[in-house]
Amino acid sequence: MNSLAAPAAAATAVLGVLVVVLLVAVAAVHTTRARRLAAAQGNRAELMALVYVLLDDGDTDAVVAAPRDLDEVLLHLLPQLRGADREAIQTALTRRGVVARAAADLDARAAWRRGRAATLLGSTAGRDHLARLTALLADRSLEVRCAAARALGRVGDPAAVHGLLASLTTARPLPAGLVGMAVLDLGTAVLPALRATLVTGSPAARALSADVVGVHGDLAATAALVDLLTDARQPEDVRRAAATALGRIGDPAATDPLAQVLFDAALPPLQRAAAEALGRIGDPAGGPALLAGLTCPAREVAAACDDALVALGPEGSAVLADAAARGGPLGTAAAATLDATPQPGRLVGV
Repeated sequence: MNSLAAPAAAATAVLGVLVVVLLVAVAAVHTTRARRLAAAQGNRAELMALVYVLLDDGDTDAVVAAPRDLDEVLLHLLPQLRGADREAIQTALTRRGVVARAAADLDARAAWRRGRAATLLGSTAGRDHLARLTALLADRSLEVRCAAARALGRVGDPAAVHGLLASLTTARPLPAGLVGMAVLDLGTAVLPALRATLVTGSPAARALSADVVGVHGDLAATAALVDLLTDARQPEDVRRAAATALGRIGDPAATDPLAQVLFDAALPPLQRAAAEALGRIGDPAGGPALLAGLTCPAREVAAACDDALVALGPEGSAVLADAAARGGPLGTAAAATLDATPQPGRLVGV
């Protein structure tokens, strides 16, 4: 037993020493980390003090010679600010050379550098670089093309709309949703260009322009949208976008064309869009077309007509009640819609 006790005691002692060394090492790491964190927090506090001076006084001189770390702080704050505060930070970034360095990186070999540069220039509203950002819409990297499109939207120059719309049909096309968001970011100043595109643009550009003018509720675009809607030579997605836009705009002048498409199109997705648009416009003149649509073989069209008639309110209920009283397949469909529609003073299905 004694021959085994000595090695065991030695092993225990060694293990104890190792545990102590490990504890000391862990404590040292924690101490070092705490010191670094405290230093970083102190450094950030000093940098934020410079930012407050900049925002309070609008004087960029105080931040021009500040450490390079200030760039990241300014870039982090930039998307959160508006008005004079945003302009002050943009000016500071320009004077510190950040914008110039980003512009130089637009031609970098590495795609991530080109994309980062485009994003930064978009954040700093770099209108001076509009042509170069537009050129990046044809970049070999999809990530760079996407970054350039977002940047052009943030820059806010209406002239960017032409390049963005063209990017839909290039050899390396951009997703329509991404381009649409960028065009929306450009604001209402691009509406004249979008109206022109409804007439002269490519099918993809026409569809996107219809979507955007609809979101803006651009009443002046109604006539061009009606022309697209009723032109059977147009691709279905263009006509569908026109129908949806007309519903969003809400001009009763579009009621008859939408009703005609609902009657004659024989294209269920387009008929559904027309029915939904009639419901949004809320013109009782669309009631007969919606009523006829209740018996459409395509379920999605019949359901859209059902919802649209309900959206017409008392006028829609009157159309349904009259049809229900006449009976027949249409009357049966109308009665079913009435039964499923909540009425004042009664429960559904009662």
